[in-house]
Amino acid sequence: MKIPQELRIAIENQIIGIKSNKIVENAQQISNRYRNNEGRGNRMLTNKDEALSYAISRMPSTYCAIYSTIQQALKNFNDPITTCLDVGAGTGAATWAIKQLIKVEKCTCLEREQVMIEIGKKLMQDAQLENVEWKKFDILNESITVTADLVITSYMINELPEQEKEKIIKKLWDATSKILIIIEPGTPAGFKNILNARELLIKNGAYIMAPCTHQYKCPISKDDWCSFYIRIDRSGIQRKAKKGELGYEDEKFSYIAFTKNPIQQNGLRILRHPQINQGYVKVKACTENGIVEKTYSKKDGEIYKKIRKFDAGDII
Repeated sequence: MKIPQELRIAIENQIIGIKSNKIVENAQQISNRYRNNEGRGNRMLTNKDEALSYAISRMPSTYCAIYSTIQQALKNFNDPITTCLDVGAGTGAATWAIKQLIKVEKCTCLEREQVMIEIGKKLMQDAQLENVEWKKFDILNESITVTADLVITSYMINELPEQEKEKIIKKLWDATSKILIIIEPGTPAGFKNILNARELLIKNGAYIMAPCTHQYKCPISKDDWCSFYIRIDRSGIQRKAKKGELGYEDEKFSYIAFTKNPIQQNGLRILRHPQINQGYVKVKACTENGIVEKTYSKKDGEIYKKIRKFDAGDII
């Protein structure tokens, strides 16, 4: 998967005149800072060059993960979505994904770091992405005073102090008119945040729309975690920034989407890439009856042909 061409061009226009070794140095420092900061709530970026390096190294990956999540989540949802709220927006990856998939009238980006706001705004202005408002906002210390049909936060909960997470998730839910989507890194720690949000919001009247196809206790065992992935084409500068040799990378992510009103849930959510064999396919899937492993062969006809093209995250 690739980011939109207009976003790629907007990013490349911003780095004209900046030496590539400086971009690489900043990207590595930022990566280390995020890893060491997990769960502390510290400020992460201090200047424009760092924000640009973040946009180069991480924005394509987060955009693609968010795009995939929204695409999966909305398959069962038919109500109109006219407003969105991107909380902890960074440089605006979620809003870019939303604008590609949904005809929204207005998006509001809430972000704590002024340098991220400036870069996010400039990228959208250069690409003429319209009807987006940016606000400087610290979710640890401020209340969300607006509501939106779709509220989304990506890769933010893992950065918060543990004692603040429940309060923040409730803030997000209170700001939600129709759908709340939470995306986290596809790691055991990221999935733990998803599980905790799942349990908390079900108690507060939320209905799960994806990836779970039920409201029952999560059947994933304690020594495992639920995550999906998307393969992203790397640009030359992104490959340099991440010191990678391959022309692609796999972004792993965990997510959960909630609605205010119940929706029809059905099917099996594929948890791992299907095992394709000669004449049959094996899949591991989550159902309301727990984790199941199913085998489909040529005698199953069209479903067999479809599943051969399915991947983790798809619904049977």
